[in-house]
Amino acid sequence: MLVPGRTTDPRLTDVIITRVEATQDLSTAKVYYTLATELDAEAQNDAAEGLAHAEGHLRHELAGVGLRRLPHLVFTRDRGYESGQRVLDILEQLHRPPVDASDSGQPPEAKSAHDDDDVDAIEPGGN
Repeated sequence: MLVPGRTTDPRLTDVIITRVEATQDLSTAKVYYTLATELDAEAQNDAAEGLAHAEGHLRHELAGVGLRRLPHLVFTRDRGYESGQRVLDILEQLHRPPVDASDSGQPPEAKSAHDDDDVDAIEPGGN
């Protein structure tokens, strides 16, 4: 939620503000956001519309901070944050212990050539 307890728009319940970049003169603030859960395209569009609709309310909230000038808010989906989260998810999957083949119903892994105990040993000087 953007401003906990102060926003009632259901389109904004999964919105997380990740960062804000303001111009030097504070005329514009680019607000980057992501969604707490993966939503379909329609829900993503609803969140974007909800943010645009909430701009006036959010500017009113900023007025309480004591800024001389209230910036125009531009909302942008933070794709970098989402890409980073996907990388973390992949790394987590790579670090999971392998599933025991007997539990998964999959055939056991084939032995490697180095694990073969049936190889005849060659003795020095033997023919």
